[in-house]
Amino acid sequence: MKRNLTLAALAMTAALGLGLVTAPHAATAAEEAYEVVAGQVTNIDPTRHRVTVRSSDGQTHEFEASDETLKDLKVGDRIEAKRRPAPD
Repeated sequence: MKRNLTLAALAMTAALGLGLVTAPHAATAAEEAYEVVAGQVTNIDPTRHRVTVRSSDGQTHEFEASDETLKDLKVGDRIEAKRRPAPD
């Protein structure tokens, strides 16, 4: 038992030294400004790089997405997306 605790302590020390374990991230003001929208994909427009999502309250939201993101999505998928505030 003592050996297991020693090995666990050594592993934790090594992980901290390698940066594998980090302290909780404090959100910046920009990150806090994002609204997370969870819902179902209702439309995908690859030519405009847009995804339309219907949230659980029935509202539709349109998001810009990269080609890489779009290739993995299909209508009916449930996703969470971050909605950025409109630029000033």
